[in-house]
Parts: sequence; C-alpha cells; structure tokens
Amino acid sequence: MLKKKKKILFIEDEPDQIVMISLRLEKNGYEVVSSMDGVEGLKMAVSEKPDLILLDVIMPGIDGFEVCRRLRKDPATKHIPIISTTAAGADDVEHQCITVGADDCVRKPYDSMDLLTKIQRLLEK
Repeated sequence: MLKKKKKILFIEDEPDQIVMISLRLEKNGYEVVSSMDGVEGLKMAVSEKPDLILLDVIMPGIDGFEVCRRLRKDPATKHIPIISTTAAGADDVEHQCITVGADDCVRKPYDSMDLLTKIQRLLEK
C-alpha cells in the first residue's frame, strides 16, 4: 500500500518563494498547495485539510499574525501545525509568531535543511 503524501499549505505572497520552496518540498515527498493571501489561505486551510501550514508573516491585507490567530480559533484548523516564515529583521519576530500560535518560525532566506527538519519534526508529533 502506498503511503499518502503529507500535504503542506504554503501561504506566501511572493510567487518566486512559492515556486522555489514548493519544488524543494515536492522533491522531498510532500504535496504542496499554495495561496497568495491570508483570506484565501484561511479558506484553503479548511477545504484542503493540510497536515502542516507554512505561513508568511508579512503579507498585504491580513498579515500572518492575524491568519495564525484565526487558524488557532477555528476548531477545524486549530490542531494543524504552523511554521511562520519571515524576512522581518526584528529580533522579537520569532517570539511574536509563537505568541499568536505558531509552532515554529523560520527566517528568510530559507536554510532548506533547517526548514525540512522543522517540518519533519512537527509532522511526526
């Protein structure tokens, strides 16, 4: 019997980032679906039922902090592991991500091995 691929929802407003990271994740055996804004990402989190969410912090409209808060309040999504991603330079951004409900935080530019290790660790919980 084939093992079902784990699905990752990538909410990111930069198309180049979506392509680059999606290819890396797919190469490592994950199914990737993506959204380019927070509102669509919230809808997709419910409809796609991902195993994990990669969530950019800095996005137009609803930022990643608010998306994370809403995901944690919704009974349909509150259990999904979330890794926040950010290019923000503020030292306390990781703390802010965890405070609003993210399970982990990764800074851009991505260290691919670090990202894959964090994804694997959260999916094994």
